[in-house]
Amino acid sequence: MLIHVVQKNINTLELNRFIESAYDDKADLVSFGELSTSGCLYKLKEVSELKDILIQIKHPTGVMFGCPQEIDGILYNTYVYCKNGEYQIYKKINLFSPMDEDKTYQPGNKPGLFETEYGKFGVAICYDIRFPNIFSDLKKLSPDIIFIPAAFPRVRIKDWEELLVQRAIETKTTLIGINSVGDDGINEFGGRSMVVDSSGKIIIKADEISETVLKINL
Repeated sequence: MLIHVVQKNINTLELNRFIESAYDDKADLVSFGELSTSGCLYKLKEVSELKDILIQIKHPTGVMFGCPQEIDGILYNTYVYCKNGEYQIYKKINLFSPMDEDKTYQPGNKPGLFETEYGKFGVAICYDIRFPNIFSDLKKLSPDIIFIPAAFPRVRIKDWEELLVQRAIETKTTLIGINSVGDDGINEFGGRSMVVDSSGKIIIKADEISETVLKINL
């Protein structure tokens, strides 16, 4: 399975050029980071409906992206897997109060697991990575890969790398961490998107500042 891991600028909200590139490259899956369609929300505001985002995805490549999503009148920080118009959703469980997520979203309460034609994908979003119970719960579900989309600030980026390695070893599962780069005027984001194998070895890693696409066969 060829995966494109997209480390994009937090202010770049257009996904289609990355999806088209993945399609042209015959990639099976393209994965984006946390809140990749909106950037970080530091207060409540109107957001795009999921159906309007999905209708823009023209290619049959599998796509994973983060977006704020209102469900039954409640706003969640979600991660979505979609392919051929069908989709699955994970709602972020642990909200990061220093970035006012607890004032903007409601938390989810179920582990993230996507059943796909490529296998079972575990999901945790950004701050979730600091909670070992999230990963012990995921391990019980026997995912083939765990994806961790994030908007992880550069000031703490060393924690990001160390935690990805630690969680890969704990779960004995390949982890894909997808972070943002750039500055949204409130936070600077630190990149270092990477793929870590089940032994904790970093297979491929991006830098802290560049918008880039990592390509990995798993």
